[in-house]
Amino acid sequence: MEPAKQFLADLKVLVTRPKELASNLAFLIEQAGGIPVLYPVISIEEPNNTELRDRALKQLSSFDMAVFISPTAVRKTLEHVNQFPATLRIAALGSSTANSLKQNNIPVSIQPDGHDSESLLKLAELQPDKITGKSIVIFRGEGGRDMLGDTLASRGSHVHYAEMYRRACAKNKPPLSVEQLNDIDIITVTSNEGLQNLFELAENKPALLKLPLIVPGERCERLARELGFNEIVKSPDARDTSCLETLRSWTTILRENTGH
Repeated sequence: MEPAKQFLADLKVLVTRPKELASNLAFLIEQAGGIPVLYPVISIEEPNNTELRDRALKQLSSFDMAVFISPTAVRKTLEHVNQFPATLRIAALGSSTANSLKQNNIPVSIQPDGHDSESLLKLAELQPDKITGKSIVIFRGEGGRDMLGDTLASRGSHVHYAEMYRRACAKNKPPLSVEQLNDIDIITVTSNEGLQNLFELAENKPALLKLPLIVPGERCERLARELGFNEIVKSPDARDTSCLETLRSWTTILRENTGH
């Protein structure tokens, strides 16, 4: 097997994660021999309306369960909470979110194998016989999907949202020039919003669209096709490790096609 430090072999990878979340992926790319080019297209900001957040934080002891949607939801919540009630069961959407909680000594009692709301909703702990009449708070970003909360409510629980942050297009970001894009070998994005922002921030759309693009799943793949990207590589999810494995597969195919 090829040493992990060599498989990217000085390839330049555009990393579009928010700056607060980019360091681990950049480290993994460097470990694999690549050169990460950081270009955050999303900034994490305060929610436009803090009413839901403030109300949930004041009533924390009244909830039976808290669901964390993302590592950012964990980080932003911990800016306001020093300790969670011992009676509060903690659910995490995905391993990255669970790891963020565990790193802060917060026990996670509910965690699916998958990384989406659908996988969480399959768990026995979230079926009607377990959550009817229970009060559940969902810590998330502003404008997140309502499917999880709607389904939990349909199963008899009382759902409250705590919107802890807002994702916005990175401000004061200079557009990517043709020269910069020509120096990139492949792009990574982790959400539809990030992909749309990247497209809008590109000075020359044709130069952007000709670059290979790694996307996290089918929804982002559809948007990439609508925007006109020529080479789209689908990763199973938005985790850094999944992105790295997708980069490994892409470089293998690249070498086979070029004979190197």
